[in-house]
Amino acid sequence: MKKTLYLIDASSFIYRSFFALPSLKSKEGLPTNAVYGFLKTLMSIIKAENPNYMAIVFDSPAPSKREKIFKDYKAGRPSMPDPLKIQIPIIKRIVPLMGITSFEKEGYEADDLIASIAKKFSTTEFKVKIYTPDKDMLQLVNEKIQVVNPATGEIFTFEKVKRKFGVPPEKIPDYLALVGDKIDNIEGIKGVGPKTAPLLIKEFGGVEGILSRWEEFKKRFPQADANLLRRSYTLVKPMLDTKIEITEEDLLLKDPNLSYIKKELEKLDMKSLIKELEKILKRKKQKSLF
Repeated sequence: MKKTLYLIDASSFIYRSFFALPSLKSKEGLPTNAVYGFLKTLMSIIKAENPNYMAIVFDSPAPSKREKIFKDYKAGRPSMPDPLKIQIPIIKRIVPLMGITSFEKEGYEADDLIASIAKKFSTTEFKVKIYTPDKDMLQLVNEKIQVVNPATGEIFTFEKVKRKFGVPPEKIPDYLALVGDKIDNIEGIKGVGPKTAPLLIKEFGGVEGILSRWEEFKKRFPQADANLLRRSYTLVKPMLDTKIEITEEDLLLKDPNLSYIKKELEKLDMKSLIKELEKILKRKKQKSLF
């Protein structure tokens, strides 16, 4: 029996829901748009994919190891708005009631945990689908790992990554280190864009090759900084030293606690999501959805 593990980048879902949806509030005045959008998207994935194995992965609120390497990492991002901040604990409370395991580890971003889990289980009989808009995660794509952009629905396979970026997935860190990534405040090399980067990677083999032939590279890009390039390359690669203990049993979807979920959603005035969940549970009985 083929097994597929679905890994959800919670932060991307939460942020996108908060900023994409209009301001929603419960009768008590509690902001709810991020909660609503997150759960709505999660339920749509469950309905579409009929998963048996799934995990929701959260960023740790504590400073990450990357911020210790580079204090301005992600410095360009605005601070989290209070109406969003107060919704995250609600989401974290509801997820286990849905029968879904969640993961979070101090000092690590969701990307790091997702990468560690994906690499571990893709070496077994599992295929892995990662739901995230983060380009960093494309470096994980291979014959057993796919990345799905939840905002566009794009499914990135090995060939799709190569066709879109001009490099195979394992060279995405080299590509991002050269081009830069404004979202994470990764500067890149001035004068190197999406068309130039694949040519340089082909010529030099990647960042390590560029650094070993630095004088040659520096003549063509006089403003390039070797330390900056080396740092950028480190920042865009997942940290796989998370030592996260996880078993197949941990990832298996359990029976949702419907009565408790109903209470939570009723407090938030989300009756439509209760009906949505009841439909899912009805299908579970009919088709062993979970």
